[in-house]
Amino acid sequence: MTLASENTALELPITVENDLEVDNNGLFHVVTYLFPSDSDDSVETRILFEEIIDNLINFYREDLTPSGYGQLYMIANELERHKDNLRSIADNLEGKHLNEELFDDLEDPIQS
Repeated sequence: MTLASENTALELPITVENDLEVDNNGLFHVVTYLFPSDSDDSVETRILFEEIIDNLINFYREDLTPSGYGQLYMIANELERHKDNLRSIADNLEGKHLNEELFDDLEDPIQS
C-alpha cells in the first residue's frame, strides 16, 4: 500500500563558520564548522580547495556561453585580488614580528 506523503519544513538552528587552512603536507582545505543550537561543540568538514576548483572548471566547461567563461574570469580576478591583500597583510605582520624580535634583545633602561 502506498500512501501519499506531504512535505514538511524542519527548522534546525545551526551556526556555520568557514576557514581556510594549509596542512603540514601543503594541502589547501576549506574547513567548515557546524555548531548546532548555539553549542560550543562543532562538527567539522574539510574539502580540498583543489577539488572545489576542479568541480568549478568541470561545471563551466559545459557552459560555452559568455556567462560561463565570464564567471571563471571573475572568480580568478577575485582570487587574485585576495591573494594581493593576504600577502600585503602577511608582510606587515612579519615586519612587526621582526621588529619585536629586534627590540626584545635590548635591555629596558627603566628596569636596569
